[in-house]
Amino acid sequence: MKEIKKIHEKVKVALRKSQEEIKNFIPQMMKILMKKLTEKYIGPYRMKKIILENVVELELPVLLRIHLVVNVSRIVLYKRQIER
Repeated sequence: MKEIKKIHEKVKVALRKSQEEIKNFIPQMMKILMKKLTEKYIGPYRMKKIILENVVELELPVLLRIHLVVNVSRIVLYKRQIER
Protein backbone atom coordinates (compact mmCIF):
# COMPACT_ATOMS: atom_id res chain seq x y z
CA MET A 1 0.00 0.00 0.00
CA LYS A 2 2.87 2.38 0.81
CA GLU A 3 4.34 1.74 -2.61
CA ILE A 4 1.07 2.67 -4.31
CA LYS A 5 0.94 5.93 -2.30
CA LYS A 6 4.52 6.78 -3.38
CA ILE A 7 3.66 6.14 -7.01
CA HIS A 8 0.50 8.20 -6.63
CA GLU A 9 2.47 11.12 -5.18
CA LYS A 10 5.04 10.95 -8.00
CA VAL A 11 2.25 11.04 -10.58
CA LYS A 12 0.61 14.02 -8.85
CA VAL A 13 3.91 15.91 -8.84
CA ALA A 14 4.51 15.12 -12.52
CA LEU A 15 0.97 16.27 -13.42
CA ARG A 16 1.37 19.55 -11.53
CA LYS A 17 4.67 20.19 -13.29
CA SER A 18 3.09 19.47 -16.65
CA GLN A 19 0.14 21.78 -15.87
CA GLU A 20 2.50 24.63 -14.97
CA GLU A 21 4.48 24.14 -18.19
CA ILE A 22 1.28 24.28 -20.24
CA LYS A 23 0.06 27.39 -18.38
CA ASN A 24 3.33 29.12 -19.29
CA PHE A 25 3.33 27.82 -22.87
CA ILE A 26 -0.19 28.89 -23.91
CA PRO A 27 0.28 32.68 -23.48
CA GLN A 28 3.51 32.53 -25.49
CA MET A 29 1.77 30.66 -28.30
CA MET A 30 -1.15 33.10 -28.26
CA LYS A 31 1.25 36.03 -28.72
CA ILE A 32 2.86 34.31 -31.71
CA LEU A 33 -0.50 33.42 -33.26
CA MET A 34 -1.94 36.90 -32.76
CA LYS A 35 1.14 38.48 -34.26
CA LYS A 36 0.81 36.29 -37.34
CA LEU A 37 -2.92 36.93 -37.68
CA THR A 38 -2.90 40.70 -37.35
CA GLU A 39 -2.79 42.75 -40.51
CA LYS A 40 0.47 44.40 -41.34
CA TYR A 41 -1.20 47.35 -43.04
CA ILE A 42 -4.68 48.85 -43.07
CA GLY A 43 -6.28 51.02 -45.65
CA PRO A 44 -6.15 52.52 -48.20
CA TYR A 45 -6.75 55.98 -46.70
CA ARG A 46 -6.25 59.45 -48.11
CA MET A 47 -3.80 62.03 -46.86
CA LYS A 48 -5.72 65.01 -45.50
CA LYS A 49 -2.75 67.37 -45.33
CA ILE A 50 1.04 67.44 -45.21
CA ILE A 51 2.17 68.93 -41.91
CA LEU A 52 5.94 68.61 -42.36
CA GLU A 53 8.05 66.90 -45.00
CA ASN A 54 7.94 63.69 -42.98
CA VAL A 55 4.57 64.07 -41.16
CA VAL A 56 1.09 63.80 -42.64
CA GLU A 57 -2.46 63.86 -41.38
CA LEU A 58 -4.68 61.06 -42.69
CA GLU A 59 -8.42 60.81 -43.24
CA LEU A 60 -9.22 57.88 -40.96
CA PRO A 61 -12.51 56.51 -39.65
CA VAL A 62 -13.22 57.39 -36.02
CA LEU A 63 -13.64 53.70 -35.18
CA LEU A 64 -9.94 53.01 -35.82
CA ARG A 65 -9.06 54.87 -32.63
CA ILE A 66 -5.53 55.71 -33.74
CA HIS A 67 -3.82 59.08 -34.09
CA LEU A 68 -4.52 60.88 -37.36
CA VAL A 69 -1.01 62.35 -37.63
CA VAL A 70 1.68 59.84 -38.62
CA ASN A 71 5.24 59.75 -39.83
CA VAL A 72 5.59 59.03 -43.55
CA SER A 73 7.81 56.04 -42.76
CA ARG A 74 4.62 54.31 -41.55
CA ILE A 75 2.85 54.83 -44.87
CA VAL A 76 3.06 52.49 -47.86
CA LEU A 77 1.87 53.39 -51.33
CA TYR A 78 -1.36 51.53 -52.13
CA LYS A 79 -1.17 49.22 -55.15
CA ARG A 80 -4.52 48.17 -56.52
CA GLN A 81 -4.75 44.42 -56.96
CA ILE A 82 -5.95 43.13 -60.29
CA GLU A 83 -8.93 40.81 -60.01
CA ARG A 84 -8.71 37.61 -62.03
